[in-house]
Amino acid sequence: MKEEGHGNVETFLAGFFLGGIIGAGIALLFAPASGTETREQIARQANRIYEEGKEGAEYVRKLVRDEIETVKEKGGAFKDALDRSVSELKKSKE
Repeated sequence: MKEEGHGNVETFLAGFFLGGIIGAGIALLFAPASGTETREQIARQANRIYEEGKEGAEYVRKLVRDEIETVKEKGGAFKDALDRSVSELKKSKE
């Protein structure tokens, strides 16, 4: 049984990809450039997208590293506070 809402996402994605394929086909049919020029243009665009993807991945890696450091710092401070509380509790029982 399908969960509600998944059909809409699947339909959207199918339409999105089908539209992309049709659009790319029409663009190639009406492209004023030769095959060689079109391939070069596609290669340039692919390289641009690849570089942007690398930059995006590096940005995300930096964000994750920063968040890990923040969690470590807060975790260390929490551990220290917990250790102090346990020590005080032990002293109060003595």
